[in-house]
Amino acid sequence: MGRERMKVFPRWLYFLLTVLAVSATYYFSLGLSGFGPLIWIAPIPIIILAFDLSPRTTIVIAFSAFLLGCFTLFSYLAQLMPIGMVIVSLVIPAIAFALAVLTTRYAVLHFNHWSTVFVFPAVWTSYEYLLSVVSPHGTAGSLAYTQIDILPLVQIVSLTGLWGVTFILTLIPASIAVAWHLRRNKRQAVPALVIPLSLGLLILSFGWVRLAQPISGQSIRVGLAATDTTIRYFRTGKSEEALPVVQAYARRINYLAAQGAKVIVLPEKFVGVTPAYANDVYQILMEAARNNQVTVIAGLNRIGTEYSMNAAVVFSPEGQVVAEYNKIHLVPGFESRYQAGTKPAEFSFFSTIAGVAICKDMDFPGLLSQYARDGVGIVFVPAWDFGQDGQWHSRMAIMRGIEGGFAVVRSAQNGLLTVSDHLGRILAEDKSSREADVLLVSDVQPGPGHTFYSMSGDWVAWLNLLFLMLLSTKTLFQTWRTRKVLPADAAVKR
Repeated sequence: MGRERMKVFPRWLYFLLTVLAVSATYYFSLGLSGFGPLIWIAPIPIIILAFDLSPRTTIVIAFSAFLLGCFTLFSYLAQLMPIGMVIVSLVIPAIAFALAVLTTRYAVLHFNHWSTVFVFPAVWTSYEYLLSVVSPHGTAGSLAYTQIDILPLVQIVSLTGLWGVTFILTLIPASIAVAWHLRRNKRQAVPALVIPLSLGLLILSFGWVRLAQPISGQSIRVGLAATDTTIRYFRTGKSEEALPVVQAYARRINYLAAQGAKVIVLPEKFVGVTPAYANDVYQILMEAARNNQVTVIAGLNRIGTEYSMNAAVVFSPEGQVVAEYNKIHLVPGFESRYQAGTKPAEFSFFSTIAGVAICKDMDFPGLLSQYARDGVGIVFVPAWDFGQDGQWHSRMAIMRGIEGGFAVVRSAQNGLLTVSDHLGRILAEDKSSREADVLLVSDVQPGPGHTFYSMSGDWVAWLNLLFLMLLSTKTLFQTWRTRKVLPADAAVKR
């Protein structure tokens, strides 16, 4: 691929075919249920082509290819936000992709060194990290989630967090592209390809070893209940509508307890609760927990006051409220009149420390890392998905479990009920829409908590930012030296 290939086709046709190929690859891999392995090859043609293009053309082609690929999410995002915000959500990553390709082009052409393979992953990983810091959606846009089904690969997040997967996922295609460009210089091309591939193999080996380790500790039988038939009552302020919903969930608790469940998780905001009948709701759930000698985690929509609260209440086997958690990371727009929580919630049972989070909280590693540092072995998550994003959102929660070393029990209405261990293995799963009442029972062993990542933080992201700073410094220094030397050279020529 190069200038000789472009002579065969008109340049515009070659550019168009490359854009279409790359955009199609991203289109079928970035979707809510996309084919993740395609990500590994998606950027290769664009990066190779960029070495023969001007900076302006590189930006246009790279931006267009990624933007078209991102349109796989258009219909989904359009259900959640205004069209203007949808466009912004698609344009921002396309700009980041174009800048990553442009920066890689510059580094390879100016330094002509194998180490430039790290530029593309450094730019993209830094972008994802910085976006997660400022975005109300946290890490939701990360490419790493497309790889959650490759368990040996994603075990690395226990050391590096999400950024380790993002880095290797973008490093491998960049190494192939750079090695191809440097192919006539074997001293540069060979390490450009071999070193990243060796790193990838090392990461996979770590994952295989980690997955082969036996899990010690006593299993806990958990129960999950959800129904989509009564979702409309999440905003009711009428006791005659709300209490029958709560009583129906109490009957589900009875059934799950009869199946041996010791901890039962109900969905997020499964019913509206006002101060007028809050005591009645609590009493029903307390009696269900006490009569069955189980722990119940119930997601309640606390309304009827100036600010609503998205709460998860933990009822002990003795029928007492042992913890009450308020959702910290609220959904923009949908929960604009809700008051965000400020602190995590932990409780103990069966010699295990457990934590509570609600749905979107699982998009943010910070809160869950705090649980891991406290030694939490299992996190219970009442949730509410948007239907088509059920699988994608549940996989994000599973990634938090691998990062923090804890099992995840997530019960979602309009989505998936999922139980996974601290290695990300799905032990049980069902769709809330499969039938009127979906009840799931599974045994799960709490994880150890205390992963390297939970203790060390986002060190990989900071290393990438440091690398880019050093690269920028070196570039500026070389530019300064060139400008300083040029006048003297011109004088000699005269």
